[in-house]
Amino acid sequence: MKYKIKKLEKPEVVEAVELFKTIVDELHADSPVNERSHYKDAYLVDDVKERLGDKNSVYLIGKSGNEIISFMFAWAFDGIGNIHWIGVHPKHRKQRYAKKLIDETMHQFIKKSCHEARLFTYPKSRRALKLFRQLGFEEKSFIDKEFFGINIILMEKKLAPVPTEKVAKKIIFAGEGGQGIKLMAHTLANILAKMGKEVSLNLIYGAAVRGGDITAELVYSDEKIDNPFFDRADIGVCLSRKKDWKINARELIIDESACDMQCEGCDIICPVSDRIPFAKISTEEFHSPVFVNMIALGRLLSIIGIKIEKVDFETELHSRFLEENTRAIKYGYTYQD
Repeated sequence: MKYKIKKLEKPEVVEAVELFKTIVDELHADSPVNERSHYKDAYLVDDVKERLGDKNSVYLIGKSGNEIISFMFAWAFDGIGNIHWIGVHPKHRKQRYAKKLIDETMHQFIKKSCHEARLFTYPKSRRALKLFRQLGFEEKSFIDKEFFGINIILMEKKLAPVPTEKVAKKIIFAGEGGQGIKLMAHTLANILAKMGKEVSLNLIYGAAVRGGDITAELVYSDEKIDNPFFDRADIGVCLSRKKDWKINARELIIDESACDMQCEGCDIICPVSDRIPFAKISTEEFHSPVFVNMIALGRLLSIIGIKIEKVDFETELHSRFLEENTRAIKYGYTYQD
């Protein structure tokens, strides 16, 4: 039967998720059941159905007759197309279905004004690695299993020239004293400066002597920065929420606990895809809430396209928690959904 690619629709979600689970079990056959459940829980049927309505989603399926034989779970964010999961049913492989699915995904990314595509893959998946290379993806980072529990490779593909408006990027960090907002902003500023970027950083403190609000405004560019101040940021990072805060950012990375999931509208722009449980991850994976800011920093580094292997963490982080902070950053860097 003819192979047909189409957008995933709600009546097809259950079947697509079952195929996704099959792929997870195959890729992580040697992993404990609870680890495989960790991946599967990010794509529960109701969650996937909700994401289908988001303009940033690129959820596709390939069908042969009435059967779903392949799927693509991808997301477009800030000019970057992120392939999260792709799979072809074992019975239907070696027919170039994966290539056709990726080609259509690149087409969808370009329609959504993406200038770059990214994905993570496993070194042991040699067939997939070979396919990605053939399709123009280049290996940018290798993250050792010491930091993520499994070896993983970041690959990127250029889709279009970087838009002029993205050359100078504006980032705002918002939180409370004790959350490490200042450390996170300074660390990012130092990383960018050592990579040859022009950087401007302004710190704004609330009136409280201890535990007060703190905001950091950062601008970086390949060119000279004419104006270090801005009204609206490209990306906002919010680790806590107060009623009187107004964060004017085009996209937001927000801690899940900082915003009601049944939001009825406020001054914060917060796509569902980027409400991330930083606090929960910090407690469960690192057994302490103090690593929230480093996990968030890792997520931010991934989004803005910083190649993590070029970062010298020993010079950027305090030696006391160097190993834990480095692992937290790399965990956030590879976090998906």
